Amino acid sequence: MAKKSIPVYPIILIPNFADHQNFAPLINANGSGNVTVGAAEEGFGQVLKHYFGDWVFPQQEMLPNGHDRPYTADFVIVEPNTELHLDIEVDESHCFSTGVPTHCIGDDDYRNLCFLKAGWVIIRFAEEQVVSQPERCCRFIGNVVAKLSGNVSFSYQFVDIAPLTPVKQWSRKQAASLKKKNYRQGYLSVDR
Repeated sequence: MAKKSIPVYPIILIPNFADHQNFAPLINANGSGNVTVGAAEEGFGQVLKHYFGDWVFPQQEMLPNGHDRPYTADFVIVEPNTELHLDIEVDESHCFSTGVPTHCIGDDDYRNLCFLKAGWVIIRFAEEQVVSQPERCCRFIGNVVAKLSGNVSFSYQFVDIAPLTPVKQWSRKQAASLKKKNYRQGYLSVDR
């Protein structure tokens, strides 16, 4: 029996596009959500804005067909020429306030499927990546945009930036261990 591989961040999921010239999603974002912003998202949002400017929309809701409640993307990046929509997610191993493990292997599969069916590209980063390597995360996003849309207009900004260092996604048991070790507090430099 083959051993199932452990997902590694960045995780990228790409829908099957019918038209490789126009990537407009089947379902658009419908405004800002009101979910709690993660500990690292504000700083990463500033870095995203630096590199991608007005292509970046924080905390955008997307209501899948047949659902009563929307999902909220941490960030949406929209490439204007092709309408390529990217759902950029920052995954943390556990919630600070409750200690409950989050974004464990398999937890986001259904949510990801909803975004894929709606015609969105999904890029998931580990929170520690956006904290310690924000420019490298942007380089990764830029490469995805260039590869899919052909828009290389901002690629020069990333020529001297090294590739992103991968991080393994965690199981529930590993997330509980990370919480016990105060791992998040270490890379976020916070007391919680």
